[in-house]
Amino acid sequence: MKKYVVDASVILTEVLDSRKELSDSIKKYLISAEKGKIELYSSEFLKMEVANGIRFNEKDISKARKILRISLKLPIKFILLDPAIYEESLSISFKLGTTVYDTSYHILAKAQNATFLTCDEEYYKKAKSLGDIELIR
Repeated sequence: MKKYVVDASVILTEVLDSRKELSDSIKKYLISAEKGKIELYSSEFLKMEVANGIRFNEKDISKARKILRISLKLPIKFILLDPAIYEESLSISFKLGTTVYDTSYHILAKAQNATFLTCDEEYYKKAKSLGDIELIR
């Protein structure tokens, strides 16, 4: 079964972005995961990063809470990162000039023999040479 690791940009784009073409692309992955055709993974940190993204993009607290509840119910399996992932993420982030946050999702994907899905074009441009990454746009 095909496996993917998603970052916060994918989830925030799905729950906050009004660009239909992006949302449709992401929905295909979510529906496939719900049907058991693919597996979606992420790190536990995704929950906090999504909550923070919602906080700074939604002005209404009740709407923000609703969006967060929806995002936490998405068909994503969460993985705790081990020390080796942190160390590799730090090293690669220095090499690429990226954040450890973004890089950790990518390194997790590689460790899981999965493809990293992101909507972060800036990260994608810097990291595509590592492979195992797909830009959703």
